[in-house]
Amino acid sequence: MAASEEIIGEEWKERSRELADWAMERLVNRRDVWGQYALLSPEQARETGRTYKAMTLPVPEMRGEDRVTLDKLARHFASRRLHRPQLIGLHAESQEGTSRWLGIDIDNHDLDAVGADGRARRNLAGALAWWRAFGERGYDPLLFDSSGRGGYHLWVLFAEPAPTAAVFDLVKAVATTWEANQLEEEPEVFPKQPRPGSLNAWFRLPGMHHTQPHYSRLWSGEEWLSDPWLEGHAAIDAMLQVMPGPPPPVQSARAGPTVRLGGGASGPGELVEPSVLLASTPPSAGPSPPLSRSAAPSPPAPKRSAAARKRRFSGAGRPTVCLDLDGVLVDRTYARGGEELGDPIDGAVEFTRALAEQADIVIHTARLGGRSAGASAGAAQAEQRRIEERIRAWLDQHGFAYKEIAMDVGKPIAAAYVDDRGVSCRPMDDGPRAFEEALAAVRRLCGPGG
Repeated sequence: MAASEEIIGEEWKERSRELADWAMERLVNRRDVWGQYALLSPEQARETGRTYKAMTLPVPEMRGEDRVTLDKLARHFASRRLHRPQLIGLHAESQEGTSRWLGIDIDNHDLDAVGADGRARRNLAGALAWWRAFGERGYDPLLFDSSGRGGYHLWVLFAEPAPTAAVFDLVKAVATTWEANQLEEEPEVFPKQPRPGSLNAWFRLPGMHHTQPHYSRLWSGEEWLSDPWLEGHAAIDAMLQVMPGPPPPVQSARAGPTVRLGGGASGPGELVEPSVLLASTPPSAGPSPPLSRSAAPSPPAPKRSAAARKRRFSGAGRPTVCLDLDGVLVDRTYARGGEELGDPIDGAVEFTRALAEQADIVIHTARLGGRSAGASAGAAQAEQRRIEERIRAWLDQHGFAYKEIAMDVGKPIAAAYVDDRGVSCRPMDDGPRAFEEALAAVRRLCGPGG
């Protein structure tokens, strides 16, 4: 990978948690399944002629649980080609039959074919025609240079989930103008036509490409610039600031090509016929400019994460809940290494955010152990502050919700304690069997491997 792409990759990694919050709020239709790209072994690559395979996960017998977590989303956006990339896509339809967005995938797979450069230029011209048409009618579309080789992804986000049938009607009506827009083939659309029992299709998230040394660039709309594509921090800022538009209306009996584009506070929008309004011949678009960051503005001041914006502080009557850091939020094996902190345990971030809706969270750790024994009072306090700041930075980086951190050997007073090694014993509620169950739990924890 070129050095410039390494730099861009670091910027996507730096913003991965912020992007995960955004994607969870704006793009996730269902959390029980997702699409994933897996790298093939050299032998498999030789047999298939491909370097990857695309699949829907998990396997059917393991579905039914929320597995699309903030951590999974963040790992996608932080993926680097030489560091076990975990690239995923999101399904276009929820289990309730609604969609938060529509997507159009304009491909240019055969890069070595005669006329590939001309096809790439026509792909861009068609993509820009649709980008302008959506923008002129009240939407804030996102157009990505997805591959760096003439492939483009167009996303349109809705302010609220819309019936998938209505979203399909809109995106399909737009895509059927591909010939008038001089494309060589009809693009793939998301969602597909809804069918009972179908998962519908999944669309790859922006970020690192699964085969090309390329990170998504975003069309700025400033065509007078020598390079109107945004990348890295500039592209991410524009993504996070996109304004979702009104959902398309349900067509009566779904008969006819007329759909409604745009609208908002000033009115319901305009009834249009996409085959007429979206088929206008676009202005000539030159070849995609070379990768350059000259047009990108300087990175802005850091913004607060979604978790920080939504964090709730103590109010009247709110209980306090104490969470153990090790074994609950982060793998306990890291605790044995002293100050090392790995990735959060899957689901831990969401757990703290849900809990923070009704309680003040105190995160407890005894990582200091006896390390400061024998030190002066001032040195011990300085050591505690240093480790506390390191833990606080890790919690904030990953988007945890909490009120404070407690580092005393004894746990703070709280209405409830969440501890992977805690044993519940409630004989006043459960009678004598509570002691038997507590004894069995202690034996499990204290036995071999406990």
